Amino acid sequence: MENKKDPFKTDKPLYDYNIEYDITKLPRDLQEIIKELEVFDKDGDWFSYDMKFPELDINAKSYWRIGKITEYDYKTLLKKYGGIYGVN
Repeated sequence: MENKKDPFKTDKPLYDYNIEYDITKLPRDLQEIIKELEVFDKDGDWFSYDMKFPELDINAKSYWRIGKITEYDYKTLLKKYGGIYGVN
């Protein structure tokens, strides 16, 4: 039997480990989404990560719009967990 690499797995980081951010002050549901993303990263499961990230983006944006998190929080989350967005 041939050993094929799973095309939905990677050994590359899925988020930016260099950006430090304390998620404990975020609303609980955002913390839970982030924890799921970090598990997908640990497993190298880029497909599940990519499917879950928009939930973080949408929920964080909603919390920012109603004043539950700051613009800094929102942009930092996008930079850390959705690096492809390149938010300034």
